Formats: sequence, C-alpha cells, structure tokens
Amino acid sequence: MRLVSLNTWKAEGDYPRRVHAMVGGLAALSADAIALQEDLRSADGLTHTALALARALRMHLSWVPARPKLRTVGLRRTPTTSGLAVLSRQPLLEQRVLVLPQDARDGERLAQCVRLPGPAGDWWLVNLHLTHLSDRADLRREQLAAALAAMDGADPARPVVLCGDLNAGPEDEELAGFLREGRLIDAFAGRTKATHVDAAGHARNLDHILLRRPAGGRTLAAEPVGVVLDRPDARGVRPSDHSGVCADLCFPESGSPLAA
Repeated sequence: MRLVSLNTWKAEGDYPRRVHAMVGGLAALSADAIALQEDLRSADGLTHTALALARALRMHLSWVPARPKLRTVGLRRTPTTSGLAVLSRQPLLEQRVLVLPQDARDGERLAQCVRLPGPAGDWWLVNLHLTHLSDRADLRREQLAAALAAMDGADPARPVVLCGDLNAGPEDEELAGFLREGRLIDAFAGRTKATHVDAAGHARNLDHILLRRPAGGRTLAAEPVGVVLDRPDARGVRPSDHSGVCADLCFPESGSPLAA
C-alpha cells in the first residue's frame, strides 16, 4: 500500500497551476491512499482541491471541512474551509471525525480517521494537521495524544497509521515523547528529511508518516519512499509550500502489501 501525505497550501500562490502540478506529481507516484491537509473548498463548491485531485486521479474521496474563513481564491474573496481529505483507490469502509483540543487563536483542529480495506486486512488511516502556534507545543502533544487515545479505545488491535502536517519535528518534545515511549514508530526513522522552509529560511521536518504500535494484533512496517512533490514542474511551479512524504506499508511477518 503506497501512502502519500501532503499539505496542499489552501489556495495560495498560483493555485490553478499548483493543482496541475499536484496532479502530475501524485499520478507519477501511483499512490493507493493520499492524505491531504489544508484542503481548500469554497462555500459555493466551485473550488475544491481534493475533489479536483480525486477526479483527475480517478480516486475515491472522503473529506472533512474545517477552519471556516474568508479567503482570497483567484480574484474573489469568498467563504472557504481549510480541511482534511483522503483519496483512496478502494472505497473506504468507515469514517470517524474527532474534534481535537484547540486554542481560540488557531481555530478548530480535527482528526480524520478512515478505515480502508486491504487483502491482508483492513486498517485505519488518521489524517492530522496539528496547531501551528509556536508557543503551544503542549497543545500539539495534547492533540496527538487525543488522536491516539481515540484509536486505542475504539480499535486497539487493528493497524493504525497516523500522518500529516504535525507542525513539529521528531526532535521536538511534543512528538519525541511518543517516539521515545514506543507508542509511535517514525516511518523515516534514521533518515534526514525536510518538508518545509519557514519564513526565516529554515528547513523544517514537519510532515510525517507514523505507525501506532498496537497493544495486540498485527503491526505494520513502512518502507520510506522519500520526500516527494518537492521540486518545481516543467513550468517552474511547486505543487505546495510543503513537500509530501511517501511510504510503502506492509505486514512484515508475511511481506504482504496491504493493497493490491
């Protein structure tokens, strides 16, 4: 099962050309599941990043609106949401939406939890975009803990993959604690990667694919493919201000991939 996670940067920059670049980059990867953050949708439905990608890639779409706000889309100022979406080759089996702890300065933060089928067993994908507030590392930890607790309580044995823009690196305590305790496994452990350049010009490792270590049942292994959609296309347009991350998932005891 090839999984890609990408923050799509709402409708910033040259949005129409960026969507075209995203389609090309994602099509080349032949991903089985794609988790999107900052999925821009206008209230009138005329603009919707995830829907445009799903149609172009011929994939099933599940999306969750969040963070309503007036934003500029092209030449118009219009009500929009910046939510979460999952594209999948196979229809999803179930979706749950979890409201995460939040700060009024930041607005709502959600976890999109979808259960997907695979010939070796179905599994959960938890799509996250944690708070960006620089002074709320504690809140990011609370949000990640809430998502983990929800999955532990609802389905403790089934494989769970968490991914998305966590606004934290594996060295930051809000994420490092879970890795150190063994509750989460970083698909890119031991590899250097950067997925975003901040306003100060610093390369940051903010986008992740993480495996939950289950209390029982079968676990997953991830083979990192790498940082993806990180270069301009032929027109010189980057797909987003974040690069994507990509990994192949399987059950290690059988070597069986999760999807055909």
